[in-house]
Amino acid sequence: MSTYSIQINDDVITEQVGSIINTVVNREIRNRYSPSGREIADAVRELIYSQKDTIIEMVVDRATREIVKKGLPKLLERFD
Repeated sequence: MSTYSIQINDDVITEQVGSIINTVVNREIRNRYSPSGREIADAVRELIYSQKDTIIEMVVDRATREIVKKGLPKLLERFD
């Protein structure tokens, strides 16, 4: 009768078990808080559409500030 020796790499086992736990936990969170996977996306879309004018105003204000801060100096350099 022969005996065989198997070497087990603890790092590989730790990595695999961690991956399995991560997969199970993520699946459970998705199932518990977003069964169809669409509720969060729908909620975000609804929020964005309901606040569309405010969001557009914020984006335009920020873009205007950036243009003035960065673009105006470059424009003035061209005329020097």
